[in-house]
Amino acid sequence: MFDLQKMTLRDMSECGLAIRSLSDKANSMEDVSRIIIEYLYNHIIDTKNSERTCVLVRFFKTHSYGELPLDLQEDARFILGNITVPDGLKCLTLLATAGEVAEWNSRHKSVEHKAIPLKSEEAIARIPMISQLIQQLGLNPGTVVQPDPNLITDLEQRMYNVFYVPDALGSPYIPSQRSFVVPFKVKSVVGFGGLLPSGNMFAVLMFLKVAIPRTTVDLLRPLALNVKMAILPFDSGRIFSTHSQYVTNENTKTTPQDETIGRLNSQIATLTQLLDVSEQSTKTQSDRLEKAITHLQKTLDKLQKTQIQLIHTDKMSSLGQLVAGIAHEINNPINFIHGNVYHALGYTQDLLKLVRLYQQYYPNPPQEIQEVIDSIELDFLTQDLNKIFNSMTIGTERIKEIVQSLRTFSRVEHAVEKKVDIHTAIDSTLMILEHRLQATDKYPKIKVIKEYGQLPLLDCYFGQLNQVFMNIIANAIDALQEGIGNKNDQSAIPTIHIRTQVLNDKWVIISIADNGPGINGEVCSKLFDPFFTTKPVGKGTGIGLSISHQIVVEKHGGELSCHSIPGQGAEFIIKIPLRRTQNTEHSWVSS
Repeated sequence: MFDLQKMTLRDMSECGLAIRSLSDKANSMEDVSRIIIEYLYNHIIDTKNSERTCVLVRFFKTHSYGELPLDLQEDARFILGNITVPDGLKCLTLLATAGEVAEWNSRHKSVEHKAIPLKSEEAIARIPMISQLIQQLGLNPGTVVQPDPNLITDLEQRMYNVFYVPDALGSPYIPSQRSFVVPFKVKSVVGFGGLLPSGNMFAVLMFLKVAIPRTTVDLLRPLALNVKMAILPFDSGRIFSTHSQYVTNENTKTTPQDETIGRLNSQIATLTQLLDVSEQSTKTQSDRLEKAITHLQKTLDKLQKTQIQLIHTDKMSSLGQLVAGIAHEINNPINFIHGNVYHALGYTQDLLKLVRLYQQYYPNPPQEIQEVIDSIELDFLTQDLNKIFNSMTIGTERIKEIVQSLRTFSRVEHAVEKKVDIHTAIDSTLMILEHRLQATDKYPKIKVIKEYGQLPLLDCYFGQLNQVFMNIIANAIDALQEGIGNKNDQSAIPTIHIRTQVLNDKWVIISIADNGPGINGEVCSKLFDPFFTTKPVGKGTGIGLSISHQIVVEKHGGELSCHSIPGQGAEFIIKIPLRRTQNTEHSWVSS
């Protein structure tokens, strides 16, 4: 089941895969279109009430008048005023329909849409919905009325747009407002379609009871290609279930072998389009992820400046919920992207295998094909694809690691004490700050040395200890970068040394030391005072270490101290008791 209001790339991929397989159960294009329409009607739901979202779903396809069964030819003649109709006149034919009213579940019971003659561009313009549908799908009405064989291949390979009416009520493109839109509460209309090798257009229209966001509409583009893959085997075969005539391309005389090659080429082109659309969707999703991460970083920066106020009003819990929620939202699409990279690689390899078979059986292609092979550097492209997919896999794995660190770092436990692994907290902080540890054009890479002892799980407030580690490690990075900027001797490797151990079975000791410029005695004595900072305006607020001291001392009954010799670095030592009595805790968070 799929909810169009909450549609994801994964949902769209699953829906498309299901649609592609539906042609296995069909004997004609009418059969497969009916199965597709029924699938969409029954599987698109509103998860809020588990009801169908579609009021009506319909499948249309253009046909030449001479290809139509006699009953549909009669319908077309009736609309035209019973005049003599040329066999080549294009008619927009209703192949399948499904909806809330019983009469909507049979194309034979349709009153006005069985076979709509598209006599001319002017005639199309007089039918606003059809005119808008053709234009939004990327076609020229003239191409539909009289397909140009020279343009069919090009249009077929680049047409997979979406028809979209965000507000059906009052729209000039949706007819029957009083008898259909209003009583059946139609909110929006979406459709998708394309062009077939025969030059005929197909389209699926869904009249919906919910408003569909633009982001979902963009995701529908691959469905047009999946529907095309399902109906493509019947484009030159049997169209109507009760009509034995097979379709032939009226523009060219072709042999069965030519038709087979043409269909295979169309399938290859369609699969390539699917890959292109999936890649575009992945880029769009990646852009959204980057914006979400950027927004998250800005939010964290802003919240750091107001931590004192947030702590005293218990808003740190809200911060954790915000970050965890964003991390969760990021995690779902990146898992989908990461998983589908392997499928995309498999599909690509299948396509390349097919190309190699073509090369094997047709070693001497026509000059035009050879020129394309040379222009795209097919051999290099084949070799480079694996490298590209490998890079994409590494990139998504990196995002997954960052998201996991965000979820760990922002775990919503500010007011709940739990047994946690201190090393996990430190590692999640290092992951988030890793971009600051890397080399830049101004600073060398900062080396991190970890000497972790055997620590038991510790009763503590995990999210708040993460704040302590973030503040201290971030300050160490600042100190190292400041020291590098002021030192003439650049030979020393900037290093942060992190040690953990259990002391006397009573304390967990966490030491975070750097080999930066160090801190003089006067500054060291004021480090934990609220709003005290040695950083320039705009770089420090003077609340990070003050909050860290409160978290360690007041919340955990521990100790936080700094030892430093100017010129030899600084060391912050955090002591957390293994066992604490209730009276060592303070209610400062909710005060």
